[in-house]
Amino acid sequence: MSSDFTFQQLRAFVAVADELNFRRAAERMHTTQPVLSRQIKALEQALHAPLFDRGTRRVSLTAAGQAFLPEAGRLLGNIESARRAVSETISGERGVIRFGYLEPAAYGLLPLVLPRFRARFPKIDLELHEMHSYESVRQLRRRAIEVALLRPPIDQDGLHLDIVYADRLVAALPEHHPLAGRAIALRELAGERFVSYSAKQGAGVHAAALQACAAGGFSPTIAHLASSTPMLMSLVAAGQGVGLVPEPFTMAPRPGVGFATLTDPEARSFVALARREDDDRAAYRELREIIEHHTDLR
Repeated sequence: MSSDFTFQQLRAFVAVADELNFRRAAERMHTTQPVLSRQIKALEQALHAPLFDRGTRRVSLTAAGQAFLPEAGRLLGNIESARRAVSETISGERGVIRFGYLEPAAYGLLPLVLPRFRARFPKIDLELHEMHSYESVRQLRRRAIEVALLRPPIDQDGLHLDIVYADRLVAALPEHHPLAGRAIALRELAGERFVSYSAKQGAGVHAAALQACAAGGFSPTIAHLASSTPMLMSLVAAGQGVGLVPEPFTMAPRPGVGFATLTDPEARSFVALARREDDDRAAYRELREIIEHHTDLR
């Protein structure tokens, strides 16, 4: 005789232990009393111990049955937990989501978004990875991340993008520049040399800056291309040009750099939430809604 037992036998045992009556337990299990009795007998044979004293007037647990009852409850609880885990993983309410994000989002947006997402999906871990848009696209296609905040334009093949907000652009200037600390029209910088992001590392901001300058009536003279924000700020601080950067960068001290607010409505860079087209979990939709709640496109 096999020493294994089934979860159905465990459920039958718990039902009889609760009711201390085979007829009522059978009704509760939606089965017949003979079938229930066979399940209990098979369980007792598997455990090599009687679980019930079957008197003519009443049924009671044996010492072995009393010892086994809490363990049976734990086993049944574990199988239900396992089923929920599978169901929640399939529905996207459990697991790990690897999230690529742009550096500016770390200054103001993510501290607002993350607690609300955690409250909505306590069983999902957001694994955060800072990366520029080009790298996010590459990692999405490699399935190394599941979702990313990035800046269009990008190659969207196989990806789904939702525009969720726009960063205002500001002018980064040497700290003693006469326009630093002011609100200005972008055309006031038409005679300046510019420092811009390289096309690979900062294509979104670079394209937005060129479009804003064009709307302001000029084409900027680009003196240097920077591969990162620290390099761009260093070049600005050294007097090598002015730059257009997302407004959240003004929240961190930048030695030698001042900022000017731009009044041009076109001076903004759109940010999209991207995922693969074949992966649309409820958690992604909720993440998009939370981000949109804390931002706007004005």
